[in-house]
Amino acid sequence: MFEKVEDYPVDPIMIGADYFAQDPRTDKLNLTVGIYQDADGKTPVLKAVKLAEQRLIDTQTSKSYLALTGDPDYCRVLGAEIVGADNLGPFVAAQTAGGAVALRVMAELVAQMPDPPTVWLQTPTYGNYIPILTAAGVRFKSLPYYDPLKREILFDQLLDGLKQARPGDLFLMQGVCHNPTGADMSPAQFAALLDEMDTRGIIPWIDLAYLGFAQSWAADCDMARKIAARFPECIICITLSKSFGIYRDRAGALFVKTKPSDRARMQRAVSAIVRAGPSHAPDHGPSVVRTILGDTDLKTLWLSELNQMRQRVADVRRTIAETEIRDFGRDTLGYLAKQSGMFSILPLTADQEMALTREHGIHVVKGGRVNVARLADGDISHLIRAIHDVSSVG
Repeated sequence: MFEKVEDYPVDPIMIGADYFAQDPRTDKLNLTVGIYQDADGKTPVLKAVKLAEQRLIDTQTSKSYLALTGDPDYCRVLGAEIVGADNLGPFVAAQTAGGAVALRVMAELVAQMPDPPTVWLQTPTYGNYIPILTAAGVRFKSLPYYDPLKREILFDQLLDGLKQARPGDLFLMQGVCHNPTGADMSPAQFAALLDEMDTRGIIPWIDLAYLGFAQSWAADCDMARKIAARFPECIICITLSKSFGIYRDRAGALFVKTKPSDRARMQRAVSAIVRAGPSHAPDHGPSVVRTILGDTDLKTLWLSELNQMRQRVADVRRTIAETEIRDFGRDTLGYLAKQSGMFSILPLTADQEMALTREHGIHVVKGGRVNVARLADGDISHLIRAIHDVSSVG
């Protein structure tokens, strides 16, 4: 039977990780997988997380099932942070195993609708969107967003492309710290995008994976708050892997704003899709998040640790730009200091990208995405020199 199974595409990030594991060089550099690392190359458990976990050990009385949509207190506390307590009323909420499950649940719902809408995507965009939408059977189309070689957002082309959308279509966008480009829209561009969607009846679908890594936790929630306050219908998917450093504990959420007459039906729909797929979400990570957000002292400690992570990433970006000018007399990578979050795309062609790995042992995701948070101070000159070297290729 299983000889009939066809080959499935492999995630480019996993391909990059496999190539790195097979590379025998001792000075190789892995910039593929999307995790935060400190200056010592470690992904630490935050102190606030450890304290919250100990509290759960001491006070948790049951491991019984929760509702299909998870812990309502977790959804309430997190939702108040993301969109504001006063804006939560119109939302249907579900606790999910990270952001990917929130995306998949919503994709299943969209695909099952009569006369399903089209989902419009930024290009380039998060690598798992297309596999998720394809697996669910969602119709989607892509719009230009960023030119890696020119290192600029193609905003006019994006707006022009949205003119093809029908009322009721969805625009699935990254929030802050755009993955894979690191290039976020300016406030003026974001306002213009909301105007365009509002005028054309396009429903915003925002994916928030890096809250706290752009400006601050509160400031990074502003995009979601603006959408929630303005649109009668919208979708917000969240993962807290990076913000709390709980990658494998899978804490996420889905928030869907509906009209009052649709709310109960939407709650039943989300519950049914969750039951038919992931069923009950894991509880440990979300319980840690709920505990931290619900305690003033723990929240203060966590925000301090989150700020330290954000500052380290910003420092790495700035150091790359300053080192290239000071030691190499060039400004090829200065744009990195103006971007935010862990990811950016190197201005390389496909041949140059392959040469970067082949000749210098620097492994990146296909398309040139790098995780700058995995760079130690001693790696930066090596990376710059290698990029300059391969820039003459092809």
